[in-house]
Amino acid sequence: MKLTAVVIPILATSASAVLDKWAPWGKRDYACINAYSGPTENSTIAPNWPVEIRFNRNSGRCDASLDHYPTAEYSLWLHNNPVRQPGGFVTSEYQVKLQDGIPLDAGSVTFELPDDLPEVGDDSVWYLRLNTYLPTAPQMPSLFNALGPFRLVR
Repeated sequence: MKLTAVVIPILATSASAVLDKWAPWGKRDYACINAYSGPTENSTIAPNWPVEIRFNRNSGRCDASLDHYPTAEYSLWLHNNPVRQPGGFVTSEYQVKLQDGIPLDAGSVTFELPDDLPEVGDDSVWYLRLNTYLPTAPQMPSLFNALGPFRLVR
């Protein structure tokens, strides 16, 4: 019985630490971008090594009414240890914009992680967030895809 009392809280803590990549990171945030090629879960990436993400808006997870609105340009962000806070917002230990101005019809983006990233608590919990928004849609919702977690090797 004592073992069960110890194991259950540990499992609950581990499960709560895992980020649901498809859940919104903020208000009016939808996982409507389909990144069908790029870093896979639990992969390893090194700085200054080209990585390509291929993407489109055919995620299958969005209301079809959003398909009628064009996107703004895309941006690519790097997040370390993103955590969902009470109220649903996601915060990160570290975040940096890797690229912006990615054309809405690009379909892919190639990037390199910078070699001057700061030391963080855990180099195995990095995520990429590709996002845009719908400037002509009511309330201008944001669309995203989160890739990761992956490990950064320095």
